[in-house]
Amino acid sequence: MLGKVLKYDLKALCRYLMPLYAILLGLSVMIRLLGFFDNISIIAIICGLMIFAFVLAVALSFVLTGIFSVKYYLENLFKTQAYLTHTLPVKKGTLLLSKVIASLITFILTGVVLFVSLLIAFYQTGFFSDVIKVFSTVAYGMAVYKFVIFMIVYALIAYITTILMVYAAIAIGYSRSSNKLSSSVVFALIFYFAMEFLYLGLLGVVLAINPSFIANLNNDVFMLSDLLTFFSIFMGLTALLGGVYYYISYRFMNKKLNLE
Repeated sequence: MLGKVLKYDLKALCRYLMPLYAILLGLSVMIRLLGFFDNISIIAIICGLMIFAFVLAVALSFVLTGIFSVKYYLENLFKTQAYLTHTLPVKKGTLLLSKVIASLITFILTGVVLFVSLLIAFYQTGFFSDVIKVFSTVAYGMAVYKFVIFMIVYALIAYITTILMVYAAIAIGYSRSSNKLSSSVVFALIFYFAMEFLYLGLLGVVLAINPSFIANLNNDVFMLSDLLTFFSIFMGLTALLGGVYYYISYRFMNKKLNLE
């Protein structure tokens, strides 16, 4: 049953995201084509405007992916589609898990579309070797592929935890009989500041255990691997918080659902 629900959720989310993907790919193709005529001043100006629009779309792409995921979660489980959704012979946990997986898949899909768009717009001979050189400089003290894998995993965990934080806030807010949306916003802010407080507390614990860590950042022999070990602790906390938010969402949706 999870597969059927997930298929439906992915189709719904992709309907939101297809215009964004079309814009990214369309702008990248236009930038590539106009680049052949950038010796003409008016075309160079147009190309510059295209690049500005493309950079703006790239900057907003992951944010919009998250917003669309939250919007669909809200509409499908708590608002206009909720009565139909909750009459399906599907467990609440399956509905929630499907939304989380669909959100993660579309986040990855957005990353793939961004990568392809960047290649179409700006690829030149030696592009990949230059990228590897940059990563080699940044990833001083560890293999480039390990650095890239770490950053990708961290980004996925951070994204899902953020989405689950909003899901949990909505689940609590919509358990109330009135002021549902405003309550959801309040709980989202509470969760956000509580999470930041936990990160600061964890940082304090780490520094108490290893007070020389900050000083070592300025050391010429400081390795990025040391820093990533430090951030791995925070990644673990982020994953743990994601699990807590998931449980809150499931608990309130399963026991205290109060549809409009």
